[in-house]
Amino acid sequence: MEAIKNIIFDLGGVLIHLQPQWTEAAFCALAGSKAEYARISTLLHQENIFNDFEIGAIDATKFIGALQQYNQNAVTKEQLETAWNAMLLDIPAKGLTLIQDLKERGYNVYLLSNTNSIHLTAFTDIAKQEHGITDFDALFDKAYYSHLIGARKPNVEAFEYVLKDAQLKASETLFIDDNAPNLVGARQAGIHTLWHPANTDITNHLKGFLALV
Repeated sequence: MEAIKNIIFDLGGVLIHLQPQWTEAAFCALAGSKAEYARISTLLHQENIFNDFEIGAIDATKFIGALQQYNQNAVTKEQLETAWNAMLLDIPAKGLTLIQDLKERGYNVYLLSNTNSIHLTAFTDIAKQEHGITDFDALFDKAYYSHLIGARKPNVEAFEYVLKDAQLKASETLFIDDNAPNLVGARQAGIHTLWHPANTDITNHLKGFLALV
């Protein structure tokens, strides 16, 4: 293995604690039952609403409108955004310290996240409230979000976009994600990968890995 010079982090489950089931529970409450939410979710998936929102093919207004259209109960934009953001928890300070430490040690540090405009606003607010960070993207050499680059993991195109845009050599690059299928696309692009158990401390895990390569 060539020396690792570039590290690409996933966001949810790696740098920010994530509980997707909390959003599901919140949507079930708005829909009135788990069965009703399942019906709505099926229709939204059939129309690729979630995927289109995540790659920026539709904006937040159209996304919220679709949720309201299929919900038999009257729900407001604010209720839906609160439910959608329920999965986003805290941003552990250890991860932020790790990023700074890696940069000081000479690594180039990037972020590649499957996310959307509503979540982007929410987790940047969390970073500001918890850590006083007013520019979350500035923590990295560059941050890449699926809804802004028009591609999402695990598709190899998302990784190739980052490599080309940042002018990185794949063999010198490591990608970290808690979602194993996403690592497949990274490896297809020639990138080294590290699976990280969701919502656990990334610090020792990554430092231990780097010490071995």
